[in-house]
Amino acid sequence: MKDTAQINKYPNSEGFTLENKISISELNQFKKFINAQWYERINQINPEVASEIDKKDIQIDNYHKISKRLKHEEIWSKSNRILPFEFVNWFKTSEFASSLKSKYGEFTVSDEDNLGWPNIYWRLVRPGYSEDVGPLHRDSWFWQLNDKFPKPNYSFSRLKVWIPIFTERGSNGLLVEPYSHNRKDIEWYGESRHGIKKPTLITTPDKFNLVLLNTELGDSVVFNDNLIHGGAINKGLKCRVSVEFTMLIKEK
Repeated sequence: MKDTAQINKYPNSEGFTLENKISISELNQFKKFINAQWYERINQINPEVASEIDKKDIQIDNYHKISKRLKHEEIWSKSNRILPFEFVNWFKTSEFASSLKSKYGEFTVSDEDNLGWPNIYWRLVRPGYSEDVGPLHRDSWFWQLNDKFPKPNYSFSRLKVWIPIFTERGSNGLLVEPYSHNRKDIEWYGESRHGIKKPTLITTPDKFNLVLLNTELGDSVVFNDNLIHGGAINKGLKCRVSVEFTMLIKEK
């Protein structure tokens, strides 16, 4: 397909912003829930590995040291990385959610997986594993391809939120092409993979001017639904962990 992306007013001319900060105390709440879900999943699949995690006090950022003993691609499907309803209840009352609301307006978080609660999910990217990062894409393409994604019964616009949990500045993180939400020359097509329709780029990577965002603890990236973005291969020494979700913002 040739792109017919609409220009969205959010969040600024570059198509992304790092202006929305999250406190360290609330960031620790994200870490707490992620670590619990990570450990419980491993314990469910391989109690022996979970026992080693306990004995050696292995944290999620050092997961790569034990990952070869697990079937990584099988156990970490998206459905196993969506944070539970209990987390969502906390998130709704957080200062970070309140700050997003005050800046962008009333919003809900999307539920693409039809779980019945907002899909706030995390990613785990091991050092040197190219298969752990997502390809370049626009989030809007998923919504074009999957008309059964639940939607509110009012007019809305979409913004994506990406939060670094464990990152190494300059070695891993989020790739974006500034201003790419305005481009009309990007070609792609959709195909069914893993039970969902997903986009695949035709335009080659050399046609993009990508930037690795230098995020730090307490940062978050809010970006346009049409911004070209993707994961960077982790060149750090530890695992990259990040959180993301889509805001469905009520139009006034």
